[in-house]
Amino acid sequence: MAKDKKPPIPISGVIYGEIIYWATCLSALVVLFGTLLSFIETNSAIDVEYLLNSVLAGKSVVQIWANSDLITPPNAITYLSIIRSGEAVTVFGISLGVFSVVPATLFASFYLWRSRNPFFALTAVCAGLISICAFIGAVAVS
Repeated sequence: MAKDKKPPIPISGVIYGEIIYWATCLSALVVLFGTLLSFIETNSAIDVEYLLNSVLAGKSVVQIWANSDLITPPNAITYLSIIRSGEAVTVFGISLGVFSVVPATLFASFYLWRSRNPFFALTAVCAGLISICAFIGAVAVS
């Protein structure tokens, strides 16, 4: 009786998975460090205790930011102005995790091309470029 053999995993899938995995692990560590830094800081532009208590109290986003020191929701420029704060490090870690899809997709497209799957390779390149445009647009809008 022959055992069922599993199909081999394509190298492009392995490359994509490894990049996403390690970038997610790295970004989780950066987020953890930033969160710890946020709670240790004494004079932060964004009061972490207020934010945490407001969220747990069930306040809306508009109410939370209207009663904070910033008065308006933060954007990319806000975090660039407080770049050494724990809150900015946390946001950077989250951004790193989200952005990891771009290099993963582009490297996977290279291996798709090498394995003679030009349609999927070009589709992956297009997906990577669309992701880059979306990230640039999100920063430009905020």
